[in-house]
Amino acid sequence: MQANLLHSLLSHEFHTQNNHMIKTTIFDDTYLKLYTVINKAHDKYNHDLSIDDIKALWMADNPTATNSEAGVFMDAATDTVASTPINADVAKDVIENLWRQETFREIAQLSLNVSSGNLDVADKIYGLISKAKDGMIAEDDLGDPVTSDIHELLATSTDKARFKFNIETLSRHVYGIGPGEFGIVFARPETGKSAFCISLAASPGGWAEQGKTTLFLGNEEAMGRSKIRAMACWSGLTTKECEEQPDHAQMMYQDIDQHIIMKDIQEWDFNKVERYIERINPDIVVLDQLDKINLTGSFNATHEKLREVYRRAREVAKKYNVALMCVSQASVEAEGRTRLEYSMMEGSKTAKASEGDLILGIGKHTQSDDDDPNTMRFINVSKNKLSAWHGMVAFNLEANGRCVE
Repeated sequence: MQANLLHSLLSHEFHTQNNHMIKTTIFDDTYLKLYTVINKAHDKYNHDLSIDDIKALWMADNPTATNSEAGVFMDAATDTVASTPINADVAKDVIENLWRQETFREIAQLSLNVSSGNLDVADKIYGLISKAKDGMIAEDDLGDPVTSDIHELLATSTDKARFKFNIETLSRHVYGIGPGEFGIVFARPETGKSAFCISLAASPGGWAEQGKTTLFLGNEEAMGRSKIRAMACWSGLTTKECEEQPDHAQMMYQDIDQHIIMKDIQEWDFNKVERYIERINPDIVVLDQLDKINLTGSFNATHEKLREVYRRAREVAKKYNVALMCVSQASVEAEGRTRLEYSMMEGSKTAKASEGDLILGIGKHTQSDDDDPNTMRFINVSKNKLSAWHGMVAFNLEANGRCVE
């Protein structure tokens, strides 16, 4: 069968349509050399090939080959030309079946490596399983070029496709975030990073009232507390008032309950996060905090691991077509400051910032010694690939958790 497939691959059209599905492991050493020459020739020549073409190219590339090596290659070439090409539709099914067999053989081999203590291959195993599950292979894994239809382009790249921020001044400059886009919110501890994201979803005019489903994945504080904050945001009650009037708070929250999902994900890795996003299929995902997501593999330094974590997050946004907002800490350099730059993200080394489409830093004044809480906050738009506006917007963090101008 190897010779039959190679004979079919001499056709430039057949090679173009099917070569991306072929794994080299289906060929033994002799036929693999023949396959390699055929591939190289098709990359250079835009026409069908003859077996004499392949022989001549191999001889030209291997002038020092022994008579024995040349004889083995020529015999394989002779067997190939003597074989009958497989019909194109049959050959496509054969290649798909071989692809399946080789993919699962590779998964099995990688699994044995994991059982031997090599944990670095876990992500590769999950990737192979995901690809196998999604129809095994794509008709063309290179995909289509970007459309020239302006209506399709506008439908995916303008504010009409985005989910509006419910802080009016902010939304005038940065309307919102849309599917496939990756935003980062960072601030010092006790500034209100989580509260800010909850308010974007659960306060009046937020994503929930817009009919968009937001999935909150939290690995820092218990998400039960965040759910109470969401109830307070929507109802306008403080947390204490929710405790005093629980039935009233819950009854009011029913209006948006279906659009807000919260899940504790302590100790989860990226593979598990992806599986859960795929299960829920939300419009928006809030990861609080992204830096604490586990990642398999070995890294020489913290900033290298963070680079990979943020790269994976961006890929998740695109793969599942969700608007992804992640929460991160600010470095001590941002303490007591109202103006923040993305370089103040903890452990960034530029790598974290390079992945984001939108980066919002939340600053505040240093807390005074009096008993009055400092509720004024400042949103700094320090990176913005969505609308190109950079600047600051002030808001108050109210007792009910709403972010209000």
